[in-house]
Amino acid sequence: MNGFKVKQSGVLSLIQDSGRFGQHHIGLTVGGPMDRESFQWANFLCNNPENTPTIEITLGGLVLTADVDSYLAVTGAKVDIKINSRLVNAWTLHKIKSGDQITLGFFAVGTRCYLAVPGGFKMTPVFNSNSTVCRESIGGLNGHGCALASGDLLPCDNYYHMPAFYLPVSAQPLHLKNLQPVTTLRVILGYQEAYFSHQQKQLFFRAIYEVSELNDRMGYRLTGPAIAPSIDGILSEGICLGAIQVPANGQPIVLLNDRQTIGGYPKLGSVFSLDISKLAQLSATEKVRFEPISIEDAHNLLHLKNMQNLRSQRQINHNKLSEDIENFLVSRNLRGMQAVSACLEKGSYLRAARLIHQCAALGTVLIGTGFPVNGSFETDGPVGAIALYGAIEKLGGHPVIVCEQPLFDALDGHFNAHEILFDDDTSAEVISIYNPSLTISIERPGQTDNGCYYNMRGVDISSKCADFDSIMRKSNCPTIAIGDGGNEIGMGNITNALKDLDIRASTTTCDELLVADISNWAAHGIIALLSVLTAKDLLKNWDNNAVLQFLSNNGSVDGVTGENTLSEDGLASSESQLLVQTLRQMTGHED
Repeated sequence: MNGFKVKQSGVLSLIQDSGRFGQHHIGLTVGGPMDRESFQWANFLCNNPENTPTIEITLGGLVLTADVDSYLAVTGAKVDIKINSRLVNAWTLHKIKSGDQITLGFFAVGTRCYLAVPGGFKMTPVFNSNSTVCRESIGGLNGHGCALASGDLLPCDNYYHMPAFYLPVSAQPLHLKNLQPVTTLRVILGYQEAYFSHQQKQLFFRAIYEVSELNDRMGYRLTGPAIAPSIDGILSEGICLGAIQVPANGQPIVLLNDRQTIGGYPKLGSVFSLDISKLAQLSATEKVRFEPISIEDAHNLLHLKNMQNLRSQRQINHNKLSEDIENFLVSRNLRGMQAVSACLEKGSYLRAARLIHQCAALGTVLIGTGFPVNGSFETDGPVGAIALYGAIEKLGGHPVIVCEQPLFDALDGHFNAHEILFDDDTSAEVISIYNPSLTISIERPGQTDNGCYYNMRGVDISSKCADFDSIMRKSNCPTIAIGDGGNEIGMGNITNALKDLDIRASTTTCDELLVADISNWAAHGIIALLSVLTAKDLLKNWDNNAVLQFLSNNGSVDGVTGENTLSEDGLASSESQLLVQTLRQMTGHED
């Protein structure tokens, strides 16, 4: 199995999932992430369940090489992260290709960070967990409790399409953004507080303590004013996370993830669980102070924290997602659209989605479609028009599909449709009737420099094409055009980019041009971005086969084969349905 190979293991790098719970009765501790909040975010950014194994890196220095195509996210301590030689941001999902090298420097703020990949690293759990506890020789890559070492292979799956998730600075944990000279930790007093006098407790809560060099995943020893309990010891009992033990020298010890399961020192109380992550990011000589919190207030804060939907705080990088979709939709390069796409300003799909989002509720959106083939209309175009129609309706808009015969007869009665006539400029009439807020052309033939229309074979089809170009030119509103070959409306925006294509190129322009390998796919790409902008899964119930069947029943033909089949430009309906599923995955809406 492929995965990530450890080139340099760093100071201490451990596999950690949520922890090994329910095993105290056999002497096994919980383990798990020291900074649980950063660990959770690493998995959330990768769309993983919380218990998915990650790498916990202490102090830095980890170098990995990828043998898979996947993604990764790094959260926690402030660190320089490089993919190959390029610096990238933490708290962000990044695309990784096989052969890439991932380098984490040494930490500037904090002591621990977390590296997650979609689906997690694949290994066999030990006692229901992959968490590494070196002291107990359990868990981790090979199950023996070992830290990662140079040459280790961390198995994981390939992931080709993921949302461009990131966590904005405003939502990142405060203790990693605004480092304080003294970190305040809240303490819930326990029943053994009775063993500490009022004066001793006052001393504890007023003192400033320093993290000693004797700190690790088992616990943090603190140095400062000595606290003296009224007893020397107690019967050994179970120890919770964050328990504050006071040994004979009076210097408190806060017990953490790899703590022993039982102990016999008196315990003043426990650090509030929401503050453990703050403590876990401190290093030797950094300072802490304690303040009491009632158990009722602690329960209330935990309840409020649990009610927060962490996933709702993460955001998608809209610009990056648009570029990913633009590249994805020309990845097959069926008619040379990769080179054409490269000539467009990046973000065309996002700009188009924003236009639709802004204009849908303002009035009527005209959607022109229909490319004549073999005396009928091709499937590429109407399918995308129907998809856009449904999305605009869901956004509260009023879409109208504009086309000529025979497509008009197929759509009329099922959709709001308007017929345009052959050999007649009806643009003034259409614009007067609808006063559109937005006009879209999807796979409409566009006039060339001689005023005629041509198909991809260079055949003049002017007698079968009504004039939608004039509606695009005369509309007093923004215009969007979509094409996949160079002879469609809108291609006049990029005349120079079409010179190497063996076509009669259209010269009709638009405000925003989008290209794709199949024009219908561009509609799905726009809708995917609309789903992100509106927080609605607008592609969820899309049934490509049903739409093609409807069109086929009304005489549609495949634009490449000229046959009445459930296909689009020679590709089966299942190809488009899979593309829709991939777009949903890219936008974080996949079921």
